[in-house]
This record gives sequence, C-alpha cells and structure tokens, in this order.
Amino acid sequence: MVCVLVAALVGCGPPPRVHKPGDEWLSAIQIEGSRAFDRDDLVPGLQLNRTLVGGRAVDPYQLSVDTERIRAAYLRRGYFDVTVKPRVETKPVNGTTAQTVIFKVVEGRRSTTQVEIRGLPAEVSPATARGLIGLRDKGPFEYEAFDAAKQPMITLVQNAGYPNAVIDAAVLADRAQGVATVRFEITPGDRATFGPISIGGAEGELADAIIGRLAFREGDPYSANAIAGSQRAIYEMARFSTVRIDPDRSAGTVVPVKISVTLGTLREVRGGFGAGYDPVSLEFRLRGGISVVPRHAPLWTLAADLRPAVTHVHGESFRDLQPKIRALATATRIDLFRPRVQGQLELSADYLTLEAYKTIGPRFRAGLSSPLGLPWLTGRVGWLLEYLVFDDVLVVPTEAAALNLDEAQRRGAFELSLDAELRDNAQSPHKGAFASLRLTQGGPYAAGAMTYTQLTSEVRGYVPLSAAVVLAGRLRVGLLFGDIPVTERYYSGGASNHRGFADRRLSPTVAAIFDDKPTQRVVGGTGLIETGIELRIPLGEVYDAPYGTTVFLDGGDVVRRRQDLDPAHLHWATGAGLFLQLGGLKVRFDIGYRLNRTGAGEPSPGMGFREKLEWFISVGETY
Repeated sequence: MVCVLVAALVGCGPPPRVHKPGDEWLSAIQIEGSRAFDRDDLVPGLQLNRTLVGGRAVDPYQLSVDTERIRAAYLRRGYFDVTVKPRVETKPVNGTTAQTVIFKVVEGRRSTTQVEIRGLPAEVSPATARGLIGLRDKGPFEYEAFDAAKQPMITLVQNAGYPNAVIDAAVLADRAQGVATVRFEITPGDRATFGPISIGGAEGELADAIIGRLAFREGDPYSANAIAGSQRAIYEMARFSTVRIDPDRSAGTVVPVKISVTLGTLREVRGGFGAGYDPVSLEFRLRGGISVVPRHAPLWTLAADLRPAVTHVHGESFRDLQPKIRALATATRIDLFRPRVQGQLELSADYLTLEAYKTIGPRFRAGLSSPLGLPWLTGRVGWLLEYLVFDDVLVVPTEAAALNLDEAQRRGAFELSLDAELRDNAQSPHKGAFASLRLTQGGPYAAGAMTYTQLTSEVRGYVPLSAAVVLAGRLRVGLLFGDIPVTERYYSGGASNHRGFADRRLSPTVAAIFDDKPTQRVVGGTGLIETGIELRIPLGEVYDAPYGTTVFLDGGDVVRRRQDLDPAHLHWATGAGLFLQLGGLKVRFDIGYRLNRTGAGEPSPGMGFREKLEWFISVGETY
C-alpha cells in the first residue's frame, strides 16, 4: 500500500530485480554515430528497452529485430544507405555479467525529394494537388509527409466528381544520385454525379429537414466533402443517435445515395449541483430539468428547468442568506423556415436576492437565430418583455429613486446579436478567435416603460506557442445609455472576469442601510471595460488527468457614469493558478493580486498584502 501511494506521487515502479551470481543482465543501450536522431527518439520504442527496465539478459532475436527497427527509422527519413551494426559488451559486476548493447550507425547521406503527380483529371489543379504534399522539391525526404498526402490526394480527386478514383503511391530510391522520387499515379475512372437520394429511419417533416441540410442534390457532381459535410449537418439537428450516408459508387456515372438514421432519445432528464467559494461569499447551486421532443412534432423541443441557489456573504448572519430561484420553460424549433434557422420561445420567473435589493417577476423572450452566409457567423434577433417588482431595497431613498428602484420595472426591448466563431474548439480553445456584438434597444415600441440602449462587444484570441502551451487574451466593452434598467447595469470581478476582485465586487457602490446600520452596497455601472491575457501551460498527468498552471494579468473597470470610463486608468491584477482536467471538466484554482488603485474611494479598498489578494475555485476556462 505504501508503494502504491508513493507511486502515485513520485512515480514509484516495481522493485528492482535482484541478480544472482552468474546472471547476465542488460545494463545500458547506446547509439553511436547518429546525427538524425537523439537517443530518446529511438531507445524507448525498442523491445530491448523493456529488457533493460526488467533487468533481464539480451535476447539475440530481440537484438536483430531492434536493429532492423532502427534501420527502418533512418530509411523513413531518406537515409537509404544507412547501416546499423549491433554489438554487446560485457563486464563483471558482483559476480554477475552486465551487458551493454551498442548500435553503431553509419547514416550515409540523406536523399533529397523529387515529386511526380501523374493522371490528374482536368478538373483538378496541379498546383492544388502539389500543395497537399508536405515535401519540398530538392528538400530532405520524409516518409511521414509522403504517407500523409495519400488520403488528401484521393479525396481531392473524388471531390472533383470521380468517386472511384484510385491512387498508386510509391517512393523510388536512387541511391547513386541520393534522390527519393515521390510518385503519385492517379487513375480517376469515370466522372459521376449524385443520383437518387433515399432516406431510411425518418419521414415527414423530419425527412424534409434532412434533405434541407444536404450539401448536395441529385445531379450535382460527386463530392466526398459534400457527403461528410452533410453528415455533420444532420448530426447538428440533435435528433439522431446514428447517421450513415452510403453512396453506391459501383453504380457507374450516376451514384445513388442512401441515408440511414436512427432516432435518438426523445426525453431527457437532467440534474446537477455546484458550489462556489471566494473570500466574499459562499454559494450552493442546484439544477434540474426535463426536455421532450414530441413524436408528432419532431422539430420542436419542449423543456423545463428549475435553478435554485443560495448565497451566504461572509460576516453576515445565516438569517440573511440570499436565495435565488429561476423557473424556466422553453419551446425551440429547429429548421424554422429554412435549414439551420432556429426559433425559440421562453417564459421564466425569477426570485433573486442581490446585494442591494430583491427582484421578483416573470419574463418572456422570443428569438430567431441563423447563420449569415458563412458557417462561422451567426446572427440573432429577439424581443424581450419582463415585469419585475423590487423588494427589500437596502439603498437609501434618494439613491433608490436615481436607480429606478422605487417602482416596478417593465422592460420591453428588441435584441440583436452577432457572433463570429473562429476557434478550433469552443469549450477548450487552442487557436483561433471569437467575437461578439450585442445591441439591446428598449422603449415603448417594444412595450417597455424605459427607453434605453445597451451595447456590449467582446473579442477573444488564442495563440498556440507550442503543441500544448496557449496564450489567450480578451477585451470586453459595455455601454448603457438612456433610462437604464437597474437589472442591466454592469458588474465585474470573479473567476472569469477580473481576478483581483471577488464576484461582482468591481462595481460602483451607493449608500445603504442594513440591520439599521449605514453601509455601502454594489449596484453596478453604466460603463465597463474588461481585458486580460493568460498563459496556459500543461505540466503533466496524474492518474491520466492532465494538470497544469496559468499565469495571468487582468485589467478592468466599471463606472457609474460611462463618461468616466478611462482605458488608461484601469484596475490591474496579476496572479497564477493551477488546473486539473477531469474528463470534460476543467477545475481551476486561481490567486489574483491587485497591483494598483487600492486606496480609499476605490472598490474593495485595502492597503495590506492580504487585502489585495483574492482566490477562486471554479470550473471551465476563464474565457
């Protein structure tokens, strides 16, 4: 048991083998004369390396196999004249015989590359085909680059309408001249078009939706990419557990296509819980819901959700817990009017206890979203109507009137948003960018009592510095104009916003009365800037769970009057964190240290070292 615990922490392996007098055992493996490879590139893949770890004697057969394995590695890099000669040296050690295996390598010269592509049909550009091969003419040969080009080459020809194209790829080695001729011989066959399309496993409007998402029609030139893209588009409907698209390429110049789908689960029950802790508060959250796809209306999804939570502010009595409850019902219709257009109706009721007041009331929202000509660009329009009553208002009466907290809030607004999704992975991005723009216009024309404009924009970018290290950055700006609803004011601070402040604590405050004592409560602002950069560095794995560290710099500000927003005078904090990837969840622990603006009159003032520190436990990427 002790060894198991030590192994988990420091990599303890099995105990070393005890050698008896007269034993022979492998003590070392050496590579001599190698310039193309380091020892660590070759030795871990050898069978003899297991012999070395196990402390056993050299097996002559394993030695011969590993010799050919090393020679093959050089051949794949174009060293066609390479020779590898093994020898075994021995020396006595305490009555045993220690063996050292030495592989003597004579590399010879490395062959250069010459590329030949033959038999391309007229519809395929030779330059496009040549660009698929990651080898330079007269550059060093690499077998992996040659091998990796085979499938893209045949796919390129198939996408030009040749479903039965075949490729004969070979490397011709001219040892005398030191040239590796990479030859791709294409036999395209007859050009074909898509034929009749049949669907199995779906009918009615569901079958029509499948047809609407296909990237090809009967009579179009055959394309392998069109088939793959259509399969992805059908899966995106979230209605099927399996999707198969089978073209009958043996049918000749007209290729029939059979689409087979299996209907997925029509009902889903969800449940979960969460918790958050920071130096200001402790919060517990629950969530439960159900969604149903009606059999008679398979393009609709009906869902209900309940999200209760409770927050305890440190230093306050448990009698003053802040409950939050949201009940939500939605009806979503995919492929409304046309493929990939989605409509949604939402009805919800909130009971939220915030720092300065409590809100109670219903909300209705209707929206329509659709791609805008490009697969990465999505637009959404919507209408929102809500009616909220304020209770337990702690803000002093004059401030409450200025913030529109002295009467019920009827908010009606039209919403417009644009999203540009250019990340390689939206949940855990490694490279790419994301941009969003949100515009809300409220007023009597939207059945609201307040006329206001809200504009929020955000840009995120991700740059890979190596195969695993990522530099991430973002900028978010928000502005409010007009007769501003208090519930729409901006806050910052927290594990995903500004790590120099606890959640929502980077915010203007106003005078309030709590337990008959004067105090200050955050109420949000009308102008916001958030920015930051973060370096994400994987370090290794523990029990197959990747872990690593982050180093970050966060900046931002929230002001009561947007005119006071000053990009040159932000709150800045730096810090570091640790993360652990548990399946699809990334658990983070971050510590932030405020660098400036910590005196009187600033949010969360404090000059001591500990007062400038904030720490967070959270789930998911920062941004």
